[in-house]
Amino acid sequence: MPHEYWDWVCGALPADMGYVRFNAPGYGLSTPSTRYGLERHFALLQELRETYAAGLPLVLAGHSLGGYFVAAYASLHPGAAEGVSAVVMVDATDVAHLRSSRRSEVDRWSQQSMLMERVYALAGLSVFRPALNKNKTYRPDINRSSTAFLAEPRTWALAYRDYLDAMTYPALTGLDVPLSVITAENNHGDNAAHHAVQAKMAALAKSSRHRIIDGADHESLLTVQAHAEQVAAVIAGDPPTGPAAPQPRRRSAADRPAAKTAAGAKRS
Repeated sequence: MPHEYWDWVCGALPADMGYVRFNAPGYGLSTPSTRYGLERHFALLQELRETYAAGLPLVLAGHSLGGYFVAAYASLHPGAAEGVSAVVMVDATDVAHLRSSRRSEVDRWSQQSMLMERVYALAGLSVFRPALNKNKTYRPDINRSSTAFLAEPRTWALAYRDYLDAMTYPALTGLDVPLSVITAENNHGDNAAHHAVQAKMAALAKSSRHRIIDGADHESLLTVQAHAEQVAAVIAGDPPTGPAAPQPRRRSAADRPAAKTAAGAKRS
């Protein structure tokens, strides 16, 4: 997602808390990269950190695959955890779970969706039916920037490449800094299974918390102001000091009455 998607979150942070948000290489107007693998992401995070936040206590926050990147940086990059007061993973991608879904129905749907969005962008149709931010919840200038981002064919080509590249990344085994995992209540698939995967991430650190935001989905955690303000409160709040408390089991798609499940499928 474009960095502008963090606007509600950044606007809700305390006045004395600075932030740096950015597009990954090649997305939006950022310079493309021909490199693959995690090291290119680590190098960029390190450069941004040294340029804008040298010597300052730092909270690393990322959404979706970005959640994995910030945790992997703090866990795997030499010396990266020093000075990091917390890591916040927002409905983050579990690369081991992603790898296990290879050639599944979900995997085929994901790849087909990205390829079709690129076709729509090449045909100029994305301007009229953007794939994300459909409710246009932001200020007009950010809505325009978001639409332009999604209407760029390169965005979807890179998303497809990064999706396949992510399947080669190492699974996280531990994190030596306080960790907050924020999870959307609603998921495209089985909610209970998604929540279980997210709970496993919270177990990566000895000091952690796991928070499920009611009514949120993967995108609306950032694009709906009320949800984004809850994300900002976790980022700006005190880091957890003990293990995450178990979350009560939420109803999954399999738990719902058949009529409601079918109705939901027609809307999606």
